Amino acid sequence: MKVNFGDMRWPEIEEVIGKSHVVILPIGATEQHGRHLPVNYDAHSATYLAEEAAKKVTEENDIHVLVAPTIPYGETAGRPPFEKPMPGSISIGLDTLINLIQDVVRSLVMQGFKNVLVLNGHLENGAPIQVALRKVNIEFKDPDLGLYATNSFLMARETWAEVSNLGRAGLGHAGENETAIALNTQPDLVKIDEMYEGFHKSSLIPKYTAPLCGELVFYHSRIGGFRDSGMHMKDVGISNREAADATKEAGKKFIAGIVDEIADILVRIAKSEGMTHQESR
Repeated sequence: MKVNFGDMRWPEIEEVIGKSHVVILPIGATEQHGRHLPVNYDAHSATYLAEEAAKKVTEENDIHVLVAPTIPYGETAGRPPFEKPMPGSISIGLDTLINLIQDVVRSLVMQGFKNVLVLNGHLENGAPIQVALRKVNIEFKDPDLGLYATNSFLMARETWAEVSNLGRAGLGHAGENETAIALNTQPDLVKIDEMYEGFHKSSLIPKYTAPLCGELVFYHSRIGGFRDSGMHMKDVGISNREAADATKEAGKKFIAGIVDEIADILVRIAKSEGMTHQESR
């Protein structure tokens, strides 16, 4: 069973609409990820994780999961303290992003798809995604329409705590966690020797900013330590070798944990279709 929307002919796609299904819309960004990772990391990782989860669900369940073409751009202009984007970073405006997501999801809904999951791989996309999906929901007013969104970078935190070298300190832009994933998904594009020291110091304590399913304070812009490398870690300075050691194996386990969680979400979405509020509680 094919899962990649773009590889299919329209009659093949039409067959899925009448069956138990979920369409995943990956969305990332095109922006610098330190000196050692490619600028397509957010978009590529979201696509990879979406496709792996789609294959897993389709193979193990009577559920059809399609992965729509990835939106490769997001809002990246607000990264402090830079006055202009670092080379390779392409940012689109918030209104443009909201309208783009809204139009893509609307198009899927108008074709007859009932379940859409936006899989986000870039932090700043969160608010625009929520606004876009809310606008589609208001427009269609369909009680059977299931529009969902989740952030891949917030998943499998328990797994990460078990397999990482640095734990929470390794969770950051171009940090140990993203490097560990890229070493498995884009190994030829990772330049470990170029990995640079970085740190991230939040104005808030971890109680409010260390998410499991979300952050209690979900927007805070006062941070320090986004150095000229374009990389930061959580609350601590990290040398390049500390973050790089043995991360490929950790990344493989981390990816498996994320894929399992996305797959679980997909199954629950598909099984909830047509259920009343009381039945789904």
